[in-house]
Amino acid sequence: MTALALAVLAVVLLWPAPLLLSRARWTFREPRAALVLWQAVGLAAGLALIGAAVAVALAPLGGGLLDGLAALVRGTGRLPAAHTALFLVALGLLTWLAGVLVHRFLVTLWVRRRHRELLDLVADPWPGQAGGRVLAHPNAVAYCLPGADSRVVLSSGALDLLDAEELAAVVAHERAHLAERHDLVVLPFAAWRTALPGLPGVRHARPAVATLVEMLADDRACAVCDRAALATALARVGTASAPDGALAATGGATVQRVHRLLAPPSPSRVIRLACYTAAAALLTIPTAALLAGWSG
Repeated sequence: MTALALAVLAVVLLWPAPLLLSRARWTFREPRAALVLWQAVGLAAGLALIGAAVAVALAPLGGGLLDGLAALVRGTGRLPAAHTALFLVALGLLTWLAGVLVHRFLVTLWVRRRHRELLDLVADPWPGQAGGRVLAHPNAVAYCLPGADSRVVLSSGALDLLDAEELAAVVAHERAHLAERHDLVVLPFAAWRTALPGLPGVRHARPAVATLVEMLADDRACAVCDRAALATALARVGTASAPDGALAATGGATVQRVHRLLAPPSPSRVIRLACYTAAAALLTIPTAALLAGWSG
């Protein structure tokens, strides 16, 4: 029963749940709570997927996860060959998912470091902006490079296009990304897509999360700048994309963000509470099922 329940949960969290969540518009009212729910969906999906295989593999030993692992370590329990193979598959899957995440993280660090070095060679310092760089390019571009030695980059085209108020709004948006380390929120979903590319739900997760991250940065920027100025800046800069490893003001559903800035939705305590409750349940249920035992 435990293995079947975990398998069903894994299927739901890897397919229909991300599809439905990516299409939901109520998430725009509470992007931070929605991101917590997205993170819980990803973690619980991996836990349920691996847990289902482990539950079947260790079923002959009885008890729960800890009891089964203890029996294997002490040598007091033996598994049939088929169950041993399935247990190794589960370990392999866990290693694969963790390895993809670590690899993605290391590659992103390397790409950012190289990009930062190139920027410092070809871009001019931006007076009055810590870590600011001005890149000589006619197209309007604005993005940030997160990290300990972060950068905020604007093109000369953006400086020519935007007025002072719009420019301040764009910079506030980029600094919001840096302050809240939104890159670390997006990274696991990029790794998730790399690890499980064939699942439709997984493919929809990253763009949906990227949009919510941009809305969070919009909200933080609007605490120090004018909403209309940021909306105008987004509309003027258009759909310019950021380089690998960077976050751009124009990333993630620009048209929807402009509408949200001009007509901000009212926050919802009900949505916020529902997201946090659902996230807690998604993480608690599979964990409790694994620890409690394989039957019942």
